[in-house]
Amino acid sequence: MKIILQSFLFFLLCALITSCQKEYLKFGDDVSIVYDKDAQAFIDSSGISDSTQKFAIYNLVAQLKDSLLWSKFTAIYPVIGGTAATTKWNLKDPRNLDAAYRITFYGNPVYANTGILFPTISDFGDTHLNDTGMIFNDNAISYYSRTQNSVSGYDMGCLDSKAPFTEMAIYHKDDASDYFGYYKYGYTPSNTIGLFMLSATADNIIWYENGQAKFLSDKPPVFGSTGYPVLLGWVENAPSGGKRECSFATIGKGLSGTQASTFYNIVKKFETILGR
Repeated sequence: MKIILQSFLFFLLCALITSCQKEYLKFGDDVSIVYDKDAQAFIDSSGISDSTQKFAIYNLVAQLKDSLLWSKFTAIYPVIGGTAATTKWNLKDPRNLDAAYRITFYGNPVYANTGILFPTISDFGDTHLNDTGMIFNDNAISYYSRTQNSVSGYDMGCLDSKAPFTEMAIYHKDDASDYFGYYKYGYTPSNTIGLFMLSATADNIIWYENGQAKFLSDKPPVFGSTGYPVLLGWVENAPSGGKRECSFATIGKGLSGTQASTFYNIVKKFETILGR
């Protein structure tokens, strides 16, 4: 009887240890984070195996949830792993379906651990998220560029030939970023590296750069949609793309100034952990 009891206690101890290992992951000697099923689902779908990349995903999800920003996004593209097979996944819904807004790539994008470069207008990513599903006065798109250049071209959006266009050009000297009635013509920033966002809320539309409001519309967003999906690296019917490497992108609800700043800091930490 004593041997049976000891065996039973040993079994319980092993089960407890296994359970604890599932609940916490460690990175380095002094950092631990709580296991998260959403992060794990993305890791399983994407097939990433690098411990640093896994840690970055767990930390990203934990921080978005802790800051109450997780529910703000319909699609989050961490652009991780350096291949078409690993970078196509939507962190919010990592199923291999168009309906889950997993990216379909066209042409010959250049994949690297640092992100995806779209060299020509034939190279782009289709998120399958149509702007008819976006609330015109509560939405946002963001694109993290790792390229410093002065190429006039669109980096993210839907269509360049029909209002409200839903398009963002980080740099463009000859045309405009036009977003639900907000028209920013001929924008040529000195720095094209960082997180760029267009956010529409009930009162206005704001252009954010690295979490800071740069431009503000003088009126609320207008109702409408193009009927086209959001693309990465180009917009439909545009003569050129931005040719700026994308290392992170999102589609979701509009953010306040405080939320945009918090979100930028979270994304920046994600990029820092990955060394990019």
